[in-house]
Amino acid sequence: MRRCRAYCCALCICLLLVLVGLGSPAIAQAVAPETTSAPADSLLLLSFRARRVGVSTYSQQTELRGRLLLTPQQMLHYRLLSDWIYDERGQPPFVREDYGAHVLHTLTLGRNWQVGQLAHYEQSRANATRTGAWQARLGYQHRLRPATALDTLSVARYVLLGGVAYDARNGRRDTGPTYGLEVTTLIYPSQQAKDPVAVRLFGTRAQLGPRIWQRTLAEGFYARAFDAFSSGSLRLGYRANRAEDYVPGNVQRIQSDTLAGQLSWVYQLSDKASFRSDNLLALPRRAFAYRQLSAESDTVQNLGYQQQELDTRQEVRVNSKKLQFVLLFNYRERNRNYALENNRNLSPARLSTATEREQIKDISEKTTLWQSELTWLPLPRHSLSVLGSAQLLRVDTPSQENNQDRDEAQHSLRLVWVGRWAGAFRTSLAVGGEYRQFVFIRASLSAENYADRLLHWEPSFTWAPGRFSLKSTYHLWVSYQVRDRLSEQLKNRASRVLEQQQHLGYQFTPRLLASLDYIRRENRIGLLNWEQFKESPLDTSITHDFSASLRHSWGALRGQNSLRLGYRFLEQRSHGRAALLDGGANGSASTLIYLRSLTRQQGPELAYERRTQTGFTVAASLWLQQLRTFYRYTEGQGAYVGAGYTTEDLQRSTRNLYPYFEVAVNWRIRSFRKV
Repeated sequence: MRRCRAYCCALCICLLLVLVGLGSPAIAQAVAPETTSAPADSLLLLSFRARRVGVSTYSQQTELRGRLLLTPQQMLHYRLLSDWIYDERGQPPFVREDYGAHVLHTLTLGRNWQVGQLAHYEQSRANATRTGAWQARLGYQHRLRPATALDTLSVARYVLLGGVAYDARNGRRDTGPTYGLEVTTLIYPSQQAKDPVAVRLFGTRAQLGPRIWQRTLAEGFYARAFDAFSSGSLRLGYRANRAEDYVPGNVQRIQSDTLAGQLSWVYQLSDKASFRSDNLLALPRRAFAYRQLSAESDTVQNLGYQQQELDTRQEVRVNSKKLQFVLLFNYRERNRNYALENNRNLSPARLSTATEREQIKDISEKTTLWQSELTWLPLPRHSLSVLGSAQLLRVDTPSQENNQDRDEAQHSLRLVWVGRWAGAFRTSLAVGGEYRQFVFIRASLSAENYADRLLHWEPSFTWAPGRFSLKSTYHLWVSYQVRDRLSEQLKNRASRVLEQQQHLGYQFTPRLLASLDYIRRENRIGLLNWEQFKESPLDTSITHDFSASLRHSWGALRGQNSLRLGYRFLEQRSHGRAALLDGGANGSASTLIYLRSLTRQQGPELAYERRTQTGFTVAASLWLQQLRTFYRYTEGQGAYVGAGYTTEDLQRSTRNLYPYFEVAVNWRIRSFRKV
């Protein structure tokens, strides 16, 4: 295992050195000469990223895409990709191992005709699936108004597809024909129209043994300016997707259909006020159907649901020299109803029982939201903003056996002041409050009803007089969650979170920068007595994150380089109560202790970055992290019933060295052909 990790680290370091070498100015110029006298005939983009995600997990993503002009009439588009997630402790080790390849070759014949071929291949070794297809393409385009010399933009394009598809999964390999059609039109309603009507029709179908894959798309879009003050747009669409897969003894078909329409309208009420309306209606439907592979296979029940979605958004904006005001109203509704198909030839009584059992999941959700924001500029360097929102979510379930009927209400108010002072000094202060209420309608779950009250306080300042810069932000919020029932008061919780971020920087020279960063987060959770407004601590977690670095940059016109050296210290503390099982100073069998669990991650950091004018960028970083976990505790008085530890457990500690690395490369290569 250690050898494997050492090999991975050595491989990444070697790769980094090779990439840095490739990114040198001389080689970069040889690959892509700095000249613009000839037109480009190819484009190649390389993207690579590898990093250590966790203690035993690594990931890498590689993508290579480009296009190549073979002749003045032939174009080749291609794309290669791979995506890995590797866990050296897993069995099998690869959590994800995906590969893909896509190639499109086109040949233009005359002014209106085009032929080509498309090939793609995808493989997922972790899921043991492989898919691929080859399709021939025949395209034709023409003007819709050839007799009108003024309208040369209204065109129609047609593409015919046909070929063979391949799919392997679940130990089966299927091959079959695939074909499709695509129609795209762009038409201007009249010679005076500024906005066209766009329509697209697309459909493909593949027959893979007993399975069928099918996709259909029809959509249209039209935007129009009615006058100098108002404009609108309309979008209509229909999507259908049929995917079939093998399940034990059957073929499962998932049919998804969606009919949607969106209407938008913008109206300028005056030179300072405007109104906007966006309205969306969608009717999705999904069905799960099963076909037997043999007469001996069990019959699976077909089922599905229909859904209605409505989303309307109305907004008013007012802008003046001193005041800015925004009022928003949003209403969303979603209704879902389940149904069964009697493919198992059930009796009416059994079908009714099965349908009622499935309709327990029927649900209706309605959300109403009001938002407003008012900004006042009393002075050129100061601003005061007031933000408010009110939201109500109502969940209804028609079935009496579904107890998820509930109402969720949320109200918030926030006040923000921002001031800019002389000497590059800026301050801001935000205070806010929220009230949330969660109410179950049915009596069986009324014990879960609660109200949550939150307060926020967020001061910050920034000072950057010259070479020196200092930025400090704080965020303190408290939460008081109170149950409605008197019998549930022991579940009341108080939570206080304090976050602070400090950044200190000093620019010694234009190429040398020193910086210090510190982040602290403290979260305290306690048992709340709301009537007496007292709390008893239950758990506390504190995180410290400190980093110091020195960055030097150099370079010229050919490329820019930067090297950063630093040190990072990260500590996570968790405070709580526990029991010492083998007794303490008082000789009790279970002694109360105040336990602290500590995790420290620290080590030097090294980062390098290079950017060239030829489109080559490499960024590499290494954090040589030493991970240590251990316990500290203090004995209390009395016994404790709960999580327990022995003295031997609390004396254990772990030390490991984990090099966390990340390498990212983006390389754009342009080749030129002299004409």
